[in-house]
Amino acid sequence: MLEHPTQNGSIAAERLGDHGSPHVYRSDRVCAQRGCGVRLSIYNSAESCALHDVSMMAASPSKASSRGRRRRASVTSPA
Repeated sequence: MLEHPTQNGSIAAERLGDHGSPHVYRSDRVCAQRGCGVRLSIYNSAESCALHDVSMMAASPSKASSRGRRRRASVTSPA
């Protein structure tokens, strides 16, 4: 994005290119994996959720397996 200072001190930005609107898929799609009821995003072109998407797992297995998990903060007692 290109940024331009304005007279009042705020910054105005403009797009680098016009990519148009993203492709939108049906809103009633669910993961193709049997027994999985995850509803797919209208912007997701895959037929499976992130957990069952083979192409995503091949690219980065750690991201697919940790998706949706929260990290636990470690608590240490003062010595």
